Amino acid sequence: MAANMYRVGDYVFFETSSTAPFQIRRIEELVKTANGNVEAKVMCYYRRRDLSLEKPLVGALEEEQEREAEQLTEKERHQLRHRELFLSRQVETLPATHIRGKCSVTLLNETESLLSYLNKEDAFFYALVYDPQQKSLLADRGEIRVGQRYQAEVPPWTGLPAEGSEEVDSAQLETLVYSPAHGLTDRQLDQFLIVCRSVGTFARALDCSSSVKQPSLHMSAAAASRDVTLLHAMELLHRTGYDLARAVAALVPPGGPVLCRDEMEEWSASEANLFEEALEKYGKDFADIRQDFLPWKSLKNIVEYYYMWKTTDRYVQQKRVKAVEAESKLKQVYIPNYNNKASGVLGGPEGATAGGRPCESCYTMNSGQWYAWGPAHMQCRLCQSCWTYWKKFGGLKYPTRLDSADVLGSDRLPAGMASHRPHRCTVTNCGKEFKLKAHLARHCATAHGLALRAGSPRPVVKTRAAFYLCTTALTRLARRLAGPAALRPRHAARNPFLPVNVAAIRLECQGKLDPAALATPAAAAAAAAMTTRRRPRDRGAVVDVSHRLGTPNLPRPEWLHPTPREQIPAPVRHAFPPPSERPHPPPPPPPPLLMPPQQPRKRPAPDPANGPQLGGPRRRLGPPPPAVPLNGGRPKVATITRLGGRKHLISWVDAPDDLYFVATEATRRLRRQLSTSELRRWARRPCRSRTTPPDQIVILD
Repeated sequence: MAANMYRVGDYVFFETSSTAPFQIRRIEELVKTANGNVEAKVMCYYRRRDLSLEKPLVGALEEEQEREAEQLTEKERHQLRHRELFLSRQVETLPATHIRGKCSVTLLNETESLLSYLNKEDAFFYALVYDPQQKSLLADRGEIRVGQRYQAEVPPWTGLPAEGSEEVDSAQLETLVYSPAHGLTDRQLDQFLIVCRSVGTFARALDCSSSVKQPSLHMSAAAASRDVTLLHAMELLHRTGYDLARAVAALVPPGGPVLCRDEMEEWSASEANLFEEALEKYGKDFADIRQDFLPWKSLKNIVEYYYMWKTTDRYVQQKRVKAVEAESKLKQVYIPNYNNKASGVLGGPEGATAGGRPCESCYTMNSGQWYAWGPAHMQCRLCQSCWTYWKKFGGLKYPTRLDSADVLGSDRLPAGMASHRPHRCTVTNCGKEFKLKAHLARHCATAHGLALRAGSPRPVVKTRAAFYLCTTALTRLARRLAGPAALRPRHAARNPFLPVNVAAIRLECQGKLDPAALATPAAAAAAAAMTTRRRPRDRGAVVDVSHRLGTPNLPRPEWLHPTPREQIPAPVRHAFPPPSERPHPPPPPPPPLLMPPQQPRKRPAPDPANGPQLGGPRRRLGPPPPAVPLNGGRPKVATITRLGGRKHLISWVDAPDDLYFVATEATRRLRRQLSTSELRRWARRPCRSRTTPPDQIVILD
């Protein structure tokens, strides 16, 4: 019961995918939704496999391993890397039903041995903070630098000052602002401080900005009684030589009474609201508050304002509101054990070998349950204990040859991808789902020989990815011994990524190599012939062919000679007849004008009755009359064949080549002379030549 009860502050395993390791999170808040489900606001912790850093990672674990290099074995170093986490400030919301158990996460302690983390069950540690946006690592807190390598070597004290050292007077480095060695009594000091408070209250009454912030006398008196006024009074008393008369006179100089303000009075109401909002978001991380909310304030001003703000009624009210909200929130939730069958479970009875492949981690052949692991074409699997270890720690329990390879790239999920809609393979009888589209493209290329075009989920046929098959001596021997019924070499050559029944091939090879079966001389001779290396076929020497490569006078066959021109039959019809060889006729003269040329009209004389006539056309209230076409013809009207439809887009196969047009001053002047229709026509056909009229050609001498 207690193991399944999860509270705020617990470190838990979250399962976002059945084929990926658990994610380690810290429960910050439990929220009950409107439909009755429980969601958890969690803080993210990342493993090394989840980080995307441009530079190689050198964390605190390497430093600790160097210190304990002689005490750790290779297996312990391998498993310690799985225990290292990286804290982040990223908070996400996940369903509480995805919790799969508890774990413990602590800050790396330099005084403890690294073996203590291995001996604890489900124990992790962290030392650095990872920022997913900046992709950087920072220390979680300042180092105290305790240890022999951080201590300076101090020479023994001989009773004499060291050579070259000089005694420095502290008065040159510090300034004395108050001394208790004075002749004033406590009553006199209290009376002087009361006078200072009164002067401060009067100064606030005279100041317009202060009278707005403290509209009442009580608020002004409370502001004048804060530490900044008292500290100024003590410093002023020290400067006047503890003479009360001079000190009181200095409180009211000729320009008016002295007004001392602290950060509570200097900050405006909008700045105070920004500070409260930043404090709600970042907590007491004053550097982030200054960077994101109050960049015009110094860190000293923010810290001073924070401790003054904690003495106000505003802080007390917020503290009460938070206490009431904390009482109304969920403090714990009960999650039963998750007993559903995982999607990667391989079928078969208990202890079955499922093709004879051992566990990829511990190389065992017997297990109560087997789980598919890694890409599908590799046919890897894990036993039940190694699968549980991999789900919790994100790595194999024992170092193997697959540690350096990216065999689990498809299982790695970036931050915020847990609720992403998966990409499904559209090939018939496949239907595998992937979190990223790149993983789907890699699956289609390797498993189906297909390629995904950019921006289209439909795969297109493409040549298969190139691969190299490196066979061993045992593989070549099995290829000779096994019959075509068990091996099917042609089918395996056409489908190199399909699994082969290794168990059947092994049984057939063992049967043919059995000593009882090899007792007869004929069977022994056949086995020896299959195991011995075949003699290479004699195809001739290269020298016999190479000396003929440079011979120029080789006889040419008759069918390689070109056909004479007179024997080529003439075509029945010319699709493109050749141009005529006759001289071109002269151009026809221009047609005569039907109307006599008109002289330019003169400006009409002013009419004394109607006033002067304007040269421009008169404005009309209605639309202009429609133009009547000449000779009774129909006007040319641009028609739209597809109303309300999309524009016709040509295929990318039929798209023309890219064209780059360099405009000069001459082309720009020519562009201004063209009409809009001509400009569009030449833009649609940029490669056609354009003849310039002779009257537009200007020859510059």
